[in-house]
Amino acid sequence: MSFLIKNGKCRVKISFYFFALLCLAAFLDRGGVLLWGLFAALLHEGGHIVAMRLTAEGLPKEIRLTPFGVRIENSPLAETGRGRLGVLAAGSGMNFLCAAVTFGILPSFAAVSLVLGILNLLPVEGMDGGGILLLLLEREKEKKRLSAKAASRLYRIVTTGTLCLTALAGVAVLLATGGNGTLLGVAAALAVRSAGQRRQRRRMI
Repeated sequence: MSFLIKNGKCRVKISFYFFALLCLAAFLDRGGVLLWGLFAALLHEGGHIVAMRLTAEGLPKEIRLTPFGVRIENSPLAETGRGRLGVLAAGSGMNFLCAAVTFGILPSFAAVSLVLGILNLLPVEGMDGGGILLLLLEREKEKKRLSAKAASRLYRIVTTGTLCLTALAGVAVLLATGGNGTLLGVAAALAVRSAGQRRQRRRMI
């Protein structure tokens, strides 16, 4: 079940479970970290949308708000590499801007925004950083500095290496703190998202 809002050619779908998650977060999340995280995620996607508006022809065709985050479907990215690079970087840029503005005023929100911005820039498939890495590799292929096979291999190596380093850091934090598995959970979520993105890309080939 979902709610649909139309704004010209752009459709916004809001899942019922998204509202349920908000209510659950408001009831259980006494520290407000989850709510701040959801708000930071919305601002992150808002940064992408603003950049799309500035560098491409119009808004994306569909925006989905789900319990797993905000998804932008069929985004009309600009044809130029610089335009696409700007769109990919704009989400984390918005998070860093919010962290700078709210630092000292809303420390919890500033911290969540900073962490979200950094995580999205990790060079992992399915994340903005992975998209930026892929775009840079495509540019190297166009300049004949890398073959298609070498670029694909390098992309897999960087993605796998980043996931392994994040998992190792998560284990180190877990052992050092005696039970804080947050970073390890983040590493697992990144691995699942990367695997899902890879399967989706293979189906499209």
